[in-house]
Amino acid sequence: MPDLSCCAPLFQRDPILYFDLTETVRRGEGRVIHASSAGALVAYTGFSHGGEDTGFTLCAADPSAAQTLCGLLPTRLDFLTVHEPFCLPLLRDRLGFPKSQACRQAVYPSRQPLPLPDCGFQVVRLTAAHLSQIRNHYPFGSTEYLVQRLEAGELYGAFRENNLAGFVGRHTEGTIGLLEVLPQYRRQGVATLLQRFMTNLELSRGHIPYGQVFEDNIPSLALQRSLGYRISDGLLYWVSTNE
Repeated sequence: MPDLSCCAPLFQRDPILYFDLTETVRRGEGRVIHASSAGALVAYTGFSHGGEDTGFTLCAADPSAAQTLCGLLPTRLDFLTVHEPFCLPLLRDRLGFPKSQACRQAVYPSRQPLPLPDCGFQVVRLTAAHLSQIRNHYPFGSTEYLVQRLEAGELYGAFRENNLAGFVGRHTEGTIGLLEVLPQYRRQGVATLLQRFMTNLELSRGHIPYGQVFEDNIPSLALQRSLGYRISDGLLYWVSTNE
């Protein structure tokens, strides 16, 4: 099986930006499909259909390498991130994906757990009973995806007096995300509590915690920095696989 060692010069350009490739493989949650000094294609083991891979992350040193790597992608995709903007027109031409969302990568490089603030909220694992509340306040992804995350036990909520104040989770590809605080509970430390909780949970699993934040989400980027996360200089792109 190929590994990512040959990609080291490319990754050194912005180690935080390319962290999702290396950490996914290190965890055993990703499989290297192709790797060279010009780029890499990694399949996420959590995404498949009929035994075929349907989730990937891709990086390329130049447009020529990007064209080669994009040519290795199947026509059915459930999830895709790319790390260079010149990949986007190639994907539109080959697969017809019209949309993308630019993100910064955020990585918690320390192995030290974060102390949880005493702000009057309790964090517990969410169940299917909370689906409608999550759906009402989280505008991304499908209901089917949220059900899958609940069934996997990877969504957690902050509660006060049995009232849901906010939630956070772990995406299928391994990133911390799905962070949302209900309007009436904002500015009460809920987001900080939830992000710290998930950071510690990932550390307890032997993972290096990381996530991807929309480039225009200034409050979330500020939160990540305040907790010791390092933010990538460059952008990666979530590519929409739906018209």
